[in-house]
Amino acid sequence: MKTASFLLFMTAIMATHSCTKKKDPLPEAPVVPRPGNSMARLVKGHLLKAVEIAGYPVRIEYAWHTDSSLRHYHAINTITKDTLDVDYHYTAGKLTRISTENSLSEGVYVISNDRISRITSRHLINPTGRQYDFTYRQDSLLSGILRSGISEAGLRTVCDIVISYDGHRLPAFISSTQPNGVMRAIRIHEWSNPFSFSPWVFSDPELNLENYELYNPALLFQLDRLPVKFSEWIQQPGGSAVQQRRWEITYTIQNDRLMHRTAKVFYPADPQLNSTIEHTFYY
Repeated sequence: MKTASFLLFMTAIMATHSCTKKKDPLPEAPVVPRPGNSMARLVKGHLLKAVEIAGYPVRIEYAWHTDSSLRHYHAINTITKDTLDVDYHYTAGKLTRISTENSLSEGVYVISNDRISRITSRHLINPTGRQYDFTYRQDSLLSGILRSGISEAGLRTVCDIVISYDGHRLPAFISSTQPNGVMRAIRIHEWSNPFSFSPWVFSDPELNLENYELYNPALLFQLDRLPVKFSEWIQQPGGSAVQQRRWEITYTIQNDRLMHRTAKVFYPADPQLNSTIEHTFYY
């Protein structure tokens, strides 16, 4: 549904969500004003100018509106010079659509009561795609996500996601159950210190990424920190949960801004698959 370039960039950026410093910060891009009511109170943080990924010839540059809502990001492969451009479209200050250059799909957003109620990743020609419906508790915390597939036959449930919280109102356990009873679970063991950030930097526009149960904008908008340690478990119907992977992430935070992030992924049954990815953030 997406171009190869899009998958190259987003795999590098989102697979484990992490960058190493290669050069001086890029010059600041001009900020374009946008009138009208907005989601500014939902958007957190200092305006990120660029991200670089250690070991990948990729640089991502961000452009923002004056109310801190994301307007555009531009990714470039510094070797091949291939580029990717993603635009965020708003109506009356509310995000309605995210479009990707040369892509045959787009992300469509429904915002209700200043919260994301639905995200649809739809093909622009064929009746195919994905749909995510978000539900909230009475205290406004995200309680669940229903993921469905879209086809000519209509909607088909892919999985039902339920989010449980600890006493500090932070996610502790996220279960994702398929119609056949197979459950994937994410257990969050430790969190970073609080810092300012924009959720859009850490979530794929169309939620086509690993761990979207955790790294989705609806959940990230209610957080002021990111997970340091979390693990993935699979449980077959009638069986016991088995750990598949675990993540350990370190953050370098200065003056409320994330400067560097290193994510390590460990596979208990296949340690040869262990990997590390780093990002450096420029402001």
